[in-house]
Amino acid sequence: MKKFLLIFLTLFLIFGLAASLVFADKEKKADKKAGKKEAVEDVKEEKKVKVREMTLYHDNPEFQEFWTNMGIASGEDAGVLAIPVDLETNVYMTRIKVDLTTSRAPAVFKWWFGYPAYELVKADLLMDLSDVWDEVGHNFPVGVREALTIEGVTYAFPFVTSYWIWFYSKAVYNKFDLEPPETWDEFMDQLALFEKNGISGIGNTVGKSNWTSFIVPMEILIRLNVDAYLDLMAGKIHWTDPKVVEMMEIWKDLLDKGYFAPMDATYAVDQPRMLKEGSLAFAPYGDWFGGILQDQGLVPVEDYGVFVLPAINPEGENAIAFEISPLIVGKNSAEADLGVEWMKWYGTEHAAQILWEQRRFAPTVHISPEDIAKDDPILAEVIGMLDDYPRKLIRWWEATPVEIRTQSVDAFNTMLVEPDRYMELLESIEKVAKETWPNFGVDY
Repeated sequence: MKKFLLIFLTLFLIFGLAASLVFADKEKKADKKAGKKEAVEDVKEEKKVKVREMTLYHDNPEFQEFWTNMGIASGEDAGVLAIPVDLETNVYMTRIKVDLTTSRAPAVFKWWFGYPAYELVKADLLMDLSDVWDEVGHNFPVGVREALTIEGVTYAFPFVTSYWIWFYSKAVYNKFDLEPPETWDEFMDQLALFEKNGISGIGNTVGKSNWTSFIVPMEILIRLNVDAYLDLMAGKIHWTDPKVVEMMEIWKDLLDKGYFAPMDATYAVDQPRMLKEGSLAFAPYGDWFGGILQDQGLVPVEDYGVFVLPAINPEGENAIAFEISPLIVGKNSAEADLGVEWMKWYGTEHAAQILWEQRRFAPTVHISPEDIAKDDPILAEVIGMLDDYPRKLIRWWEATPVEIRTQSVDAFNTMLVEPDRYMELLESIEKVAKETWPNFGVDY
């Protein structure tokens, strides 16, 4: 097990690329069923082919229209119509784990790699996609397959590879004639200026998506000390370590000074609007957030730019966090064979074009650097800056065991509204870490 952890963490360090069940009410079910039937009949009528249906689960309601379009395209191209089902993230995680053990398992589902996928592999719930990679892997950049491989078996295809950056409002920066901060002191000075003028500084709040609470502490700890971040994720230091306490104290200071957006501001709707109108300065997310901003009417360069948060200490330089969000096939699914066929289609140029046009994702080699720069200059800027950050770090969500991640996210949500409890919250995570790490062969 220790060998697996070492290989896994090493891979992501060196790897850089150019991220109770809830059912719908009867009316929503009827709408989905009607939409599903209409999509099937449209494809059948237009292509005169036998269309087979499969389920595709995801946890991004804001992407539902996109996945519907992808599903219809796969029906037209490959005769496999993917019917998307969206659930809120917390419900989604529970639902998928339950369904994967049965024939109700989705044919294809979006997940998280690293530890979240490892536990499903150990339970023998994921389809081996190595043969599919042998067939279509040439359409993906070098290194992607290795990043989605556990103990010699490839289990996933990339939905998005995303680097974690800070989006900033051009309306705010133009108003004060500023440039993005190049030092931590400049960052703090700008936050103070914005707060003084009634502008929210950081758009990372509770909203409706509590998973986002790890973002700011992750960013702070990386900028404090990259090795401390890696050690904490790997169980080499404790959650009560002075470096981790310092992370929480810096975060508490930011909260106490009122540098955050209102706690109910959502990242998919409210924060894009606030960035555009100039009532919010920063939104720290994966570069996939650019697609959400564009969906909400913002224009790259004109309405927003990006930067990497400056280091606090020299030990926090030259690093950037990233994620690979994978698509996986449920081994026990009654539609597993269709899921494998769908994955072959997913590696095609047509699928890549839809991903790029509708979500600004480019997981395959079909979208050229020139296309990226022409259609999304901000994303091209992100890709261009990666050489300046040679230490590529897998983000918090995937980098540590699920039990620890879950407790930390819950604690961080409490931190957002009760920052004075930071030591108590660290101790609650430490308790779970002590119970969890021995299960992974780590002497904690």
